[in-house]
Amino acid sequence: MKRLFISLLLLIPVMTFAGCSDGNDGPQTNLPETPGNPGNDNDDNDNSGTVTPGNGKILIAYFSRWGNTNYSADVDASTGASIIVDKGTHRGTTEVVARYIQTAVGGDLHLIETSDPYPTEFDDVRDQNHAEQAAGTLPELKNYIENIDQYDIVFIGYPNWALDVPQAIRSFLSSYDLSSKTVVPFCTNDGYGAGRTYNSVREEATGANILEGIAIEASNVPSAESQVQNWLERIGIEREDPQGASIRITAGGHTFTGEWLDTPLANEIRGMFPLTATLGRYGGREYYGSMPQRPTHTEEGQLRFENGDITYCPSNNTIAIFYAKADDPDMGQLTMRIIPIGKVTSDLAPFNEMDSRLEFTFDN
Repeated sequence: MKRLFISLLLLIPVMTFAGCSDGNDGPQTNLPETPGNPGNDNDDNDNSGTVTPGNGKILIAYFSRWGNTNYSADVDASTGASIIVDKGTHRGTTEVVARYIQTAVGGDLHLIETSDPYPTEFDDVRDQNHAEQAAGTLPELKNYIENIDQYDIVFIGYPNWALDVPQAIRSFLSSYDLSSKTVVPFCTNDGYGAGRTYNSVREEATGANILEGIAIEASNVPSAESQVQNWLERIGIEREDPQGASIRITAGGHTFTGEWLDTPLANEIRGMFPLTATLGRYGGREYYGSMPQRPTHTEEGQLRFENGDITYCPSNNTIAIFYAKADDPDMGQLTMRIIPIGKVTSDLAPFNEMDSRLEFTFDN
């Protein structure tokens, strides 16, 4: 991953601007030039909610300057933006964290967009944010979730702007009734933690079950995927329940049942049913083998699996069924990215007893 980090340092006598961004150099605030930072408020981290194992549907909503600012295609240091460039795609660091979450637990991504884009110049964004926060302005949003009721868990991501959430986050949270949902905040910053942001999320999401958030320094985001995974495990968020059609898999005289995900890639592969492929055992954890044809749809993959996952690997055009060792530290981490397309929901024990190489047939 190629990284382009660009920052502005603004100095005035006795005062300094404390960084608080989503990796896009978001607005900063004046802080006394003394050790410590009032943004690291211990009360802000008092999120004691719990989540019941076995999640429902997940929404990952996030706000970022990248996606809310009309940057030029060749954005560079003159913009004052901090940007991650991944395979030619520009992303703000809050979006990168959102994608880490999606990779780990699934869910739908939603960029919170304001009707009026923010300025490209750092000073202008800082001044606009200070004015919006001081006046309690709620920016008009460009897009909304049509059916928020379908989600049980809502992640809310944002940069720490002036030790608080951007006002667009308040606009989003005040637009929905989240009282019956689990809400999980996450933020990026320039070294000052979450500030008051967790309390602000709690204030706006009245009655919601607020879980422990995570605050990641923007410069650390490119290497923070494992940190995000560990945080999700600690707060008890599991991969969302499978959503899709029932399937049947036969191999070696055994029949397995499962769920097929409702995604473009999974639906394309399901369109090949009945699909027969020769799969071989590997590492005592999976059966995998070549697909009869290569799908045209693809998406970002992940480097972890859960027992029962049915996956597609675009690097070598293979389909796999993982049946064991998801918790084994030596076997649970992969070297090539896989994309979940379904899950075996019946007993996985027969996989341990079957021949090492078999024909598997996937059907509806």
